[in-house]
Amino acid sequence: GVSGGTQDEDAKHVLDEFGEKVYKEVKNESNGFKDDLKGNLNTASGSSGETLGSIDTCYLVNQYYTERLNGNSNRYPCGTRTEEVKRFSDKQGAQCDKKKIKDSDSNGDACAPFRRLNLCNKNMVKMDTNNNDGKATHTLLAKVCYAAKYEGDSIKTHYPLYQHKYGDSDSQICTVLARSFADIG
Repeated sequence: GVSGGTQDEDAKHVLDEFGEKVYKEVKNESNGFKDDLKGNLNTASGSSGETLGSIDTCYLVNQYYTERLNGNSNRYPCGTRTEEVKRFSDKQGAQCDKKKIKDSDSNGDACAPFRRLNLCNKNMVKMDTNNNDGKATHTLLAKVCYAAKYEGDSIKTHYPLYQHKYGDSDSQICTVLARSFADIG
């Protein structure tokens, strides 16, 4: 059969125009809130907003670690280092019950994927979410950067083990990334 090529193109054009209009409206409405989400590592590091003489993120995250957390190695964001099941292990699957998933209605309707159970985000669990003074966004940025630093170190440390174990596979790094939070974005 012959389809109505011109009609299909016209319908697509109308939908594209409508989609573009909606996109622009939503984008314009969201611009008023964009600055509310911006963090400043200088402020999170306890420098009272003063410039620390560097814009190097790694330096500022290290400042946050040493000044704010007093270099406390017990604040390791990947866990306690004594867990029964080690990070990046293939011994554990997704967890699917309402004890693990907030707002789940039953014992199996929502699952936490494997990588979500092993994020290097333990430093965020007891984070103060009060943003009355505007510091929560700065602290969140510092903690996310701190977690990302350890997540990256963890991948770097564990990748050679996977490379050795699965040497015949072209995708060992994909396995490591799938078991981290790097692919969540």
